[in-house]
Amino acid sequence: MNTPRTKILAAATAAALLAGGGALALSLRGGDEPAPQTSFCWGSLTREDVAALTVEPRERYTSRETAETAPRLSYCHVDHEFTLTLESLHSAESVWGTADEVAAESSVRAPIPGAPGWVNRTYAGVLLPSACADALAKPAPYLQIQATNDQEDTWRDGALQKRMATVLTTAAERLTGALGCPEPAPATPPGTAPPVLEREELDPARACGIEGFAPLKPSAAAGYTQAVTGGDFRLWSCAIGATDDDHGSLVHFTVTQEPTLVERHRADDKDRSALLTCAGRPTLVQVGHFFGLGEKPGRDDLRPDADLLTGLADAVAVQAGCQRE
Repeated sequence: MNTPRTKILAAATAAALLAGGGALALSLRGGDEPAPQTSFCWGSLTREDVAALTVEPRERYTSRETAETAPRLSYCHVDHEFTLTLESLHSAESVWGTADEVAAESSVRAPIPGAPGWVNRTYAGVLLPSACADALAKPAPYLQIQATNDQEDTWRDGALQKRMATVLTTAAERLTGALGCPEPAPATPPGTAPPVLEREELDPARACGIEGFAPLKPSAAAGYTQAVTGGDFRLWSCAIGATDDDHGSLVHFTVTQEPTLVERHRADDKDRSALLTCAGRPTLVQVGHFFGLGEKPGRDDLRPDADLLTGLADAVAVQAGCQRE
């Protein structure tokens, strides 16, 4: 039997259902406000992370990605802003070669603070813990980011390097955490931008900023340039060239104390590698050459390889208080 109270309740329920249906339809249509975007790139980045690499913020971002366990290569492409790739390190024959693969080929680069990786003008890359290899189906995995938007101004003031390094290491931390890798993920870099990457004039008696390091013969002509990282010898590198652009680079030098890199490359060509102990830390010193079509001008101005290696190792040992093994 329907009492007045029952009729009132039924009418109220019907009104509520109609109202709810209207709200649901509005939600399905999208309404005035777009649904929040929560994750990109294997769940490792939020909308705020994505927006950090944007020149002009967008209302919505879209991404295309393959599975993180895809053989050999996995990628995530976010609009026209940037691309993240997960890959396996191949047979790089030196620390410099590893850096060229992980962070893209470049003679000007800077180490990412607190992480085993590098950043240059449009790329950054970081090695992932080796314990993630099985979960990713990729031996010696690394994560790389490429900025695909126009950020010339932000490269000039160092902001782009900071943004790429921050987004990259954020993705690496979350990805390795989700995979449950037993080794610690790379640390998020501090709030300071890596040094702006520019070539500068070389001082023959203090090459690469190291007192007493003289890789050129006394008869060498003037006008050589160098691209050298700042900071300590954790991930240090220097390239010397006879011209002021990357294509004229002749020789490169690296010093690394990153355990993964030391272990991987300590057995490299002994004529171009030396192992030091600096404050109890194994420190690998290497020398290598840039090769291209034809003979590069200025190669005859370099000292022999054995002298280059000895000179660099001795200069590093003096500056950092190291011992040769």
